[in-house]
Amino acid sequence: MSGLPDRKETEVRRMLAGPHPLVPPDLADRALARGRRLLARRRLLRRLGRLCALLALAALAWAVLAHGTPAPPARTTPPAEGW
Repeated sequence: MSGLPDRKETEVRRMLAGPHPLVPPDLADRALARGRRLLARRRLLRRLGRLCALLALAALAWAVLAHGTPAPPARTTPPAEGW
């Protein structure tokens, strides 16, 4: 069986030897513009994420400073009056 050519290999060789499609002349410019848009979007999302994290941290700090920590529970029950 090793003497027979592989069908997939034959198809790949035929495709590589065939005519190649034409590349649009502005392909590099379009790819560059798309890459810049993706980087700008990623940078914006990263900044928004950092801003949200900073705001959440500030809200947590305000809550702790404004309200403090709750008092620990009493170890004994208050006396029952009026029974």
